[in-house]
Amino acid sequence: MLRLLHRRLSTAAVAASPSRSSSQPLSDDLHRRIMDVRFPHLPLSPVLEQWAREGHTVKKHVLQAIVKKLTRLRRFAQALELSFWMTDRRHLHLSAGDVVYRLELIMKVHGLEKAVEYFGMVPNQLRKPQCYGSLLRCYAEAKGVDKAEELFAKMQGMLSSYAYNSMMKLYLEAGQLERVHAMFQDMEERGVKPDSFSVELLLAAYIAAEDFEGVEKVLNEANPHQKLLTWHGHASAGIAFVKSGMQVRGVMALVEAERHISPRYAKVAYSFLLHTYADLGMRPEVERIWSVYKSKVPPCNTMYMSRISVLLKMNDIDGAEQALKEWDSLCLAYKDDFRLINLVVDVYCKEGLVEKAVPLVDDAIKKGRTPLANTWYKLASGFFETGHVLKAVDMTRKSLASAAPPWKPDPKNVVLSLNHFMDQKDVEAAEEMVSMLQKLVPLTRDVYHCLLKTYIHAGKPVSDLLDSMKKDGLEADEETDRILAGEGD
Repeated sequence: MLRLLHRRLSTAAVAASPSRSSSQPLSDDLHRRIMDVRFPHLPLSPVLEQWAREGHTVKKHVLQAIVKKLTRLRRFAQALELSFWMTDRRHLHLSAGDVVYRLELIMKVHGLEKAVEYFGMVPNQLRKPQCYGSLLRCYAEAKGVDKAEELFAKMQGMLSSYAYNSMMKLYLEAGQLERVHAMFQDMEERGVKPDSFSVELLLAAYIAAEDFEGVEKVLNEANPHQKLLTWHGHASAGIAFVKSGMQVRGVMALVEAERHISPRYAKVAYSFLLHTYADLGMRPEVERIWSVYKSKVPPCNTMYMSRISVLLKMNDIDGAEQALKEWDSLCLAYKDDFRLINLVVDVYCKEGLVEKAVPLVDDAIKKGRTPLANTWYKLASGFFETGHVLKAVDMTRKSLASAAPPWKPDPKNVVLSLNHFMDQKDVEAAEEMVSMLQKLVPLTRDVYHCLLKTYIHAGKPVSDLLDSMKKDGLEADEETDRILAGEGD
């Protein structure tokens, strides 16, 4: 039943809260406790109930802020659980704004049908225009054109730019570009003031149709004083101009995009422009944007992720190494972020420079950083590439042993490892690796076939393995038959 939507399984939930010794006092900061539950699939109920048992009180606006933050972090199930706990367990009143958030969270976690069902249970006095707008957005996200149109027709008298934007976005994604224009015109005729999203959706429709007269019209008519076109709109137009061969006009639009960057969006905007100029092969502009970026955005991991990615995109490995050293020399938060190191490790391994990747990882470990599972996997690829099979197999095993969902490894290294085990007739090692892989991803036909060949080479019966393969929905095919016949080596 829908009333149970907010309940979560509490098995193994003790792992949801950080371990503390009995002598350490629990923090009275609920926000911090919730953020400490780092795995999105874990329930919050142990943390929330512990908080309640300790007798703490919490204001509604604090809980609402945490719900919004969890949503921004894409921890949708936890955001939904907290939303329900706020009203069902803490008995705080439900507002129309809460319904708006809850509808979209239910949609993301449980799907459209449950969101519609929940809306049907919302008391009439809470069914404000914004709630209908949220439901409309749910239909739009589910690409339900007919249902969205039906609801939109019922919303006459309470239409807003939000509702129009939902329909315009739906039509744009469905390729119904003329209907995007029709919606914008209808909005103007009804006196509904367009916002920046409305204008950018209209611009996107012109870009999709390669109607550059229309693009110019939007650029010229968007009133800069009303800020109806953001940096992203100008940048999108710039990229479209360049792709169509209008290089000069495209660069002009990108320069205009830079003028519209506000402090709030500086990080993402300058990163976007860095990558755009790199794609255009405009190295001087890349360096200029980087200098502006550094002057506008405080040093952070995200900034250096952008810098290193762009340099590697331009095949400047030396520059990427220098940027990594610069990042390493700064006293930044989250210095244990191995993703930056992984960028360089990945290129080293792809370029056959695994001998440079290994000391880079070793040095990071000495400094107290923790490699990711895919760090070892990248090293394994590098060792396979250079013919160091034993080291590659060891790295593959190490990667799978340290991995946890939601990481999903490419099975390539596993297949190469299994081929090695087949040559060695090492069934135990092969089974161990497959068992580790199975905890992360469903087994593929290639993996089963490698294991099958190992069994046959080692003289082990294969009937149980074929049964497991069938249970996983993989029926025997011609390749399976060739392996069983001894022709698949």
